[in-house]
Amino acid sequence: MPSQAASSPPRRRSVFINCPFDAEYKPLFRAMCFAIAACGFAPRCALDESDSAVVRFDKILDLITACEFSVHDVSRVELDTRSGLPRFNMPLELGADLGLRLKGPAAQRKRRILVLDAEAHRYDQTLSDISGMDIEAHGNDAARLIKAVRDWLNAGRDGGDPLPGSAAIVSDYTAFQALVPDIIARLRLDDFDAIPHTDYMHLVELVLSEIEKARDLV
Repeated sequence: MPSQAASSPPRRRSVFINCPFDAEYKPLFRAMCFAIAACGFAPRCALDESDSAVVRFDKILDLITACEFSVHDVSRVELDTRSGLPRFNMPLELGADLGLRLKGPAAQRKRRILVLDAEAHRYDQTLSDISGMDIEAHGNDAARLIKAVRDWLNAGRDGGDPLPGSAAIVSDYTAFQALVPDIIARLRLDDFDAIPHTDYMHLVELVLSEIEKARDLV
């Protein structure tokens, strides 16, 4: 199965992710990517590919416009431990996305956006210009984040059966975490915590396929 990044998924099934990429947030980021894939969508982010010749913000804008859905986590309000300064990448990308949604070309005005924070209503102090928007709080808990993402994607579906419930996706994610060490060993990849994002998404695709096959046999 080709990787999602390499196969250029259709815009209507693509979800842009704007979130911290540091080690502390990685468990939430990986749970989010798994949930999006388990719902039948393709997670897209700046880690999909590496090209030193591309200006990073240009790549971000290309990704945003190539996706009909976007998830923005603005929970990283702490000062960076190395620089002692705050990070503004997440609000910047959210602002670019909202600009496309509100004033961009007609095709971009149909975008659907989910904004996440760790604490409810904290954004009123940190990003007051978006006060009044529906923000979901995940409490730095992977299961809560999975539920927020699943419910948002489910609300935006075009008819048909509802997506699997969040409890089912959390159960599949638990199974994924149990199965993945053996697959990593078989593929001779780096340790789970050290593998790059593209390798992680390949593992997600493999395990979701196996879970679906096992479910069909029941």
